[in-house]
Amino acid sequence: MTKVIFIGATGTDIGKTYVTCLLLRQLRKRGYKARAIKPVISGFDVDALDQTDTGLLLMAMDMTPTLDNARMISPWRYAPPLPPHIAARQVGETISLKEIVDFCQTQAANDLDFLLIEGAGGIMVPLNYQHTTLDLMARLGSQCLLVAGSALGTISHSLTALSCLKQRGIDVAGLIISESPQSYINIEDVLQDFTKIIPDIPLRAIKRHDQTTEISSLVI
Repeated sequence: MTKVIFIGATGTDIGKTYVTCLLLRQLRKRGYKARAIKPVISGFDVDALDQTDTGLLLMAMDMTPTLDNARMISPWRYAPPLPPHIAARQVGETISLKEIVDFCQTQAANDLDFLLIEGAGGIMVPLNYQHTTLDLMARLGSQCLLVAGSALGTISHSLTALSCLKQRGIDVAGLIISESPQSYINIEDVLQDFTKIIPDIPLRAIKRHDQTTEISSLVI
């Protein structure tokens, strides 16, 4: 059975794509059949596809970043760098939670060991005016690998996100601290800080541009 891991975050521009690509490569290197999708993406620039989140995921799977391939892993693509529900509204669309769930479940039905699903923005970002990414995770019954930053305020944001996940009964595989451009203290000290405040969840800290930190053990 395919294990579904949802890569969520405490906010936007935290490092979800970087973590997803790193996890994907590590799982594949260990011999697992792993695939990544990002069902909803805003800020999608078709003229710089290889620099988009979708393009980076494709390249991590050794797939060419073409529009046809992008359609396969990101059916809901929007150019404006706005919350998904607003980006969709601007082009006269409404994102359907059921359709996203159906798409993800179809992807998980493939002959895979792991399906990684990267969210759009933070875990509470609206997909439409009734549902958030948290609703999507709950409907899928997936584990969440939560990504946080290391900028000032990250502990509060992380505790809030973890509280929301717990209330919905969503299992947290681990929390990854992705070093922010303006970290409030040294990243190793951030990790120690988190360890004391959140002692019951597996933690990892990733320095910027680091490809060596082992994170696949969090989900295996």
